[in-house]
Amino acid sequence: MTTNTPDYKLIFDSMPSQYVIVDPDFVIVAATDTFLEMTGKTREGIVGMNILEAFPDDPDNPEAKGTEILRDSIQRVLDTRAIDILPPVRYDLPDATGKYVVRWFKPLNAPALDSQGEVAYILHGAEDITTQMTN
Repeated sequence: MTTNTPDYKLIFDSMPSQYVIVDPDFVIVAATDTFLEMTGKTREGIVGMNILEAFPDDPDNPEAKGTEILRDSIQRVLDTRAIDILPPVRYDLPDATGKYVVRWFKPLNAPALDSQGEVAYILHGAEDITTQMTN
């Protein structure tokens, strides 16, 4: 019987959920196709970038706190090595014209631990719940 090693990159990229993976320095190393579609970004455009720079707050909204909430959540995962599930978060994203539009997400951040139990990566899930929050 022949066993094939699964193509984990292909599997991850094709997941129907919206995920991005960052390293402990907050640098994006991977993103699912559905995450890219949801955010209007390309893999080439965000991989290698700091997640907070790739997805900045709306500069015209002084009350925007999306990057602060995301940064704090990822830091908690790094500090505790535990999943951090957040309540709904408003995190506006630019549309194709660059105008920021209201978006709501149900985010979670989960550690991927290496063989020594240290956080090697953080899986950031961002379920778009804009429709539920605006109806």
